[in-house]
Amino acid sequence: MRFNAKDSVVIENICIAGALFCLVLGGTLYLLDAVVASGWALAMLCMFPAGLLGVVFALHRKLRSDALEQCNRVLCELAETKLTVHTLRRNKALMQSVFNASNNIYYVFDTLFVCQNVITSREDLLEFCHATDPSGQRLEELFAKNFSGRIRGALLDSLKRNRQQSIEYSIENNGKERWLEGRALALPQSGCGARLVVWIARDITEEKCNREAVRVLSTRLALSEEQQRRRIAVELHDSLGQILAIVKMRLNLLGRYLKDGDERKLHDAVMEQLGSGIELTRTLVWELSPPTLYALGLVSAVEWLGEKYAKEHDIAFSVEDKMQCCIWGSDFKIMMFRIVRELMANVVKHANATSCVITFTSDSEGVSITVNDNGKGFPEGTVQKGLQKGFGLLTIQESVYHLGGDVQYTSNGVGGSVRIDFPFKQIAPVSEFQTGAATGTYDG
Repeated sequence: MRFNAKDSVVIENICIAGALFCLVLGGTLYLLDAVVASGWALAMLCMFPAGLLGVVFALHRKLRSDALEQCNRVLCELAETKLTVHTLRRNKALMQSVFNASNNIYYVFDTLFVCQNVITSREDLLEFCHATDPSGQRLEELFAKNFSGRIRGALLDSLKRNRQQSIEYSIENNGKERWLEGRALALPQSGCGARLVVWIARDITEEKCNREAVRVLSTRLALSEEQQRRRIAVELHDSLGQILAIVKMRLNLLGRYLKDGDERKLHDAVMEQLGSGIELTRTLVWELSPPTLYALGLVSAVEWLGEKYAKEHDIAFSVEDKMQCCIWGSDFKIMMFRIVRELMANVVKHANATSCVITFTSDSEGVSITVNDNGKGFPEGTVQKGLQKGFGLLTIQESVYHLGGDVQYTSNGVGGSVRIDFPFKQIAPVSEFQTGAATGTYDG
């Protein structure tokens, strides 16, 4: 039987009252022992229920204390449970909002590459990628043949090595294109169940557009810098160079009227200093923007630069032209000259090489440039991880990536090689540069 607090008080009061009554009755009978012969026996008989009522009171009080303690413990556990439920609900709502805000599609595949389930909050993206529900379909039925094999390889590698693999791919639908980044992630095996692997497709269309905008901006900045260098070179050649040339001509005329002596020696010294100034101006013009690059093209400009470095640093530079197309009228040659010049400077500074070969090749896809030297090669790990340090080479790497190209490094015991590949679709249109005496003829 269950009692509330009021019932417990009543029971305790009854026990106390009953015990007191029995004690009083027993005492009275004990005092009357002399009058009533059986008084003592009756007194002892009254003391027994009084003791029994006291025991009942003590047991009830203990049970009540235990019940209160258990009740408090249950209330505390209930409060903790409510707090935990509230926290779980809040975290669930937060995770649901994060999931709803994501641009991901989660494909769950088994080891036979059959889609078991698809989880996503981007129903529009799922409908764009697949006309029907992907569940139950094979990998080859979900993705185009040109990259379904790559996805299969990434899933297999993730299953074997338990690490993520990433692939970028595009999907076209009704004339629209979306770019996605796919990552393979093997799930932990639970018990004796089948192994599963998840293909996470993230919409990176906006990110791709931003990257393209950054690439275009980087190209424009580099071309703007080259344009300023070109203008300075033209101004040096057409203005300062002409002034120095006229001064030299007039000093030559003046020298005809001078006889041998101090005046003649002073004239010869001035002519020598003036010749040095003219040569320095010419060197500055070529350093800022080689006229050969605009007059004869990229390969000729690199040949000139190789001859210059060969004289200054005792390194044999040779250029091989295997291109099947002409990139005459394109800003691409400006950007490539900057990159090749940096690579050649790196060979001079760090490679400890005695010879270097620059090879230009092209095919239907694009243009490739290879710089191969017989020096000490690249630091360990560069071939697998790419460049991690070195301002010059890092600048080259970032410049190539921003322009949409690719860089490959090869290093062995007899030297290092850098190969740069540029697809034709990444080659920017030509910009309008000032022309003058320093530019040579240029037909755009």
